[in-house]
Amino acid sequence: MSEEKTATLLERIGGEPALEAAVDEFYKRLLADNTLEHFFESISIKELKEHQRKFLRLAFTKIPESIDVEKLMLGKHQRLFLMGLNEKHFDSVATHFVETLQHLGVPKNLIDEAVGIIGPLRPIFEQGAAKAKEAEKDEEKKSEEFLLHRLGGDDALEAAVDEFYDRLLADTSLAQFFDGIAMDNLKDHQRKFLRLAFTKIPESVDVEKLLMDKHALLFEMGLNAIHFDSVAGHFVGTLQHLGVAQELIDEAVGIVAPLRGIFEKGAEKAKWDDKKDDYLLTKIGGDAALTAAVDEFYNRLLADKSLSKFFEGIRLDTLKGHQRKFMRMAFTKIPDDIDVEQMMFKKHFHLFQKGLDETHFDSVATHFVETLQHLGVAQELIDEAVGIIAPLRGVFVKGGESKKRRMSRIDSRSQVS
Repeated sequence: MSEEKTATLLERIGGEPALEAAVDEFYKRLLADNTLEHFFESISIKELKEHQRKFLRLAFTKIPESIDVEKLMLGKHQRLFLMGLNEKHFDSVATHFVETLQHLGVPKNLIDEAVGIIGPLRPIFEQGAAKAKEAEKDEEKKSEEFLLHRLGGDDALEAAVDEFYDRLLADTSLAQFFDGIAMDNLKDHQRKFLRLAFTKIPESVDVEKLLMDKHALLFEMGLNAIHFDSVAGHFVGTLQHLGVAQELIDEAVGIVAPLRGIFEKGAEKAKWDDKKDDYLLTKIGGDAALTAAVDEFYNRLLADKSLSKFFEGIRLDTLKGHQRKFMRMAFTKIPDDIDVEQMMFKKHFHLFQKGLDETHFDSVATHFVETLQHLGVAQELIDEAVGIIAPLRGVFVKGGESKKRRMSRIDSRSQVS
């Protein structure tokens, strides 16, 4: 028997390096697909990629008989089935998978073999979606008992969150914490959290860890239990304004009030963080220096004719807020669950389609260095900052290449037609 016939599919498509490249490319495509991206919210892409590599490694070598693939897939995707995942999404994912292998130059016969392994999983997604619909009907019967239903359901929740954030943003003691944050996204996260809190929080959700992680940067900015009290006051005021009965307000407060201890803990942890003085942000002068740097940085970017086109139609105050938030994170500690490269690629995807690439990154990096020099930052700190930012250049190389590939596909279609 020849070596070619005995080699596993994984070996024949290029082994571990090919698997690594395939998974990276695959997830770029999935995250850029607006019919799929919502399934990846609040998930560590880095961990997800690792799980994907493990599964494909098994699938393209030999799946042990002890593994029940159907049970495994149904269990792993249960939450997503409840979010609406079904066989049509599987088809989209399968298409991206095939196009990934084509993009990487895998021969058609090997792609067909891979599809032959993955394709039979489709019925699992049909089954999972059907079970989720049944579960949804059962939950509808139970939902009448939940506080959310008694408050008025999703329509009431929508109105409450809108009114709630109007009050938070008008509070000068709180407004600073929303600087540069996309309010639509924040409201959506708030609705999801309150929907859970006012129905049933799954046992798998560690609320304390979730809130500590989500508010880590805000604790660094000084968020504490006193701010929580202000937020809680606005929450009660919102429900009163909307005419919610007092007994329901009391029930809601009974759910939310115990979270105050998390904000005490988060503030204390940030206050006594023994690494704080070691952070680059602290060494360059803290938030005041960061604000000055971002203002000067954007003055330089907007004055650069090779870059100014990328800022057309964008609110600069919002963009500066995002930049401060990103640099605050980059110059302190990036949370483990954030895939920075994936985040940057997704945030800049529309700009890559406008021609943004690594040459523009080089120009931006130059303005960044000159900004810090202008503000009198010591050279060793500038070098440290560059050491953090420079590795992101690869994202812009890939982004520029994605535009070229897109244009190549368009040209090919034009020639065919």
